[in-house]
Amino acid sequence: MTTQKPTNNQYNRREFVLASGLFVAGSLLACDKREKKLPIEHKQSTTKPMTGPILIRVLIAKNIDRVTIGRFEYTNTKIGEKPLEVDIKPNTELTFSRKTMAVSGLILLHPNKNNTFDVVIHVPIEQYLPGVLAGELFAHWHPATFAAQAVAARSYAVNLHIERKTKSYFDVTDGPSSQMFLGDVTLDVAHRAVKETNGVVLRWNSEVIPAYYSACCGGLAATAHDAISSAEAHNVAPLQGHAGKDACTAVKIHAWNVKRPARQLRKRLNACANQMNVPQFADIRSIQSIEPSATNQHGRPIKLTMVDRQKTVYEVRAKDFMRAANTTVSSLSSPHMNLMSSFLVGKKSGPMVELTGYGMGHGVGLCQYGAQELAGAGQSWQNILAWYYPKAEVNT
Repeated sequence: MTTQKPTNNQYNRREFVLASGLFVAGSLLACDKREKKLPIEHKQSTTKPMTGPILIRVLIAKNIDRVTIGRFEYTNTKIGEKPLEVDIKPNTELTFSRKTMAVSGLILLHPNKNNTFDVVIHVPIEQYLPGVLAGELFAHWHPATFAAQAVAARSYAVNLHIERKTKSYFDVTDGPSSQMFLGDVTLDVAHRAVKETNGVVLRWNSEVIPAYYSACCGGLAATAHDAISSAEAHNVAPLQGHAGKDACTAVKIHAWNVKRPARQLRKRLNACANQMNVPQFADIRSIQSIEPSATNQHGRPIKLTMVDRQKTVYEVRAKDFMRAANTTVSSLSSPHMNLMSSFLVGKKSGPMVELTGYGMGHGVGLCQYGAQELAGAGQSWQNILAWYYPKAEVNT
């Protein structure tokens, strides 16, 4: 859905820049104000605004045994059997597991059965968003990029809040499974973007959509149905992606190359067959080639064909291949560099499999690098959103 800190299966845009040694600021068009026309359809809605303040419940720590909030320390022995509420002042320092952040709002400590607890902060959404933008975008990026990101992040959080408010004790996390959240921040461009777009969300048929986004789509849009899941909420026009090549192709970082020892890649796929329920992975031998066998309506691969040394052909979902290739297997050394997306091809070269890919993340919705290119070319945040979420209603 979003750019994030790296886990075994996901990469943050910033981490990728540092790890790859690429410096991309010079390729961004932040000073180029020439307006370019986009093939977009921007729809303003007349639906009623959301009523009442929304408190986003952010899970910021899970399964810990102690946390320091301001001057007080809380441990699992002091919490009891019910969630403990801690009302705090703005910019209160919170420390746990060698991590420190400043937060505001109401903190709930939820006890677990294993003598640990989870930390969830309840924070008004407009107060929550600057901490998201500061984590998701580079501080020097264009204000229009920040504004477009603010609307996408707000829509994503509101959608999850509506979906989970009676089903879960939290709406989002502060990392890879949701979107970044750095707590209280002072980044001016982030606060201005939130204020400028105050309350604005993306809708389809009056419903707030889960406005997914990723660091870089690699040039071709993914659809939520293919890249995320087949849930009914994903089968809407704004999440089907834009037609045509994206502006992110102007940035060198949109393409990447990874080399894997062929034997280790094969063993990793074999090991994932059962846990991922992909039986094709069990039988494959040394991979000779990997090519797209099916694409979405925009030309982005959704299935890959692998041919092994016995010339046996195996077809799998592209996202399954990426996930398996990045999975940690106890008997194998960790990959030197994870695959950045499922938009890829590969070929055998000596003892290695060379993988060439495009983009970082799932590629659904807003492409952050593409949005920055469009903003630098003079596009408004409204036009950027209309490009990445076709036919979406943009309103409060």
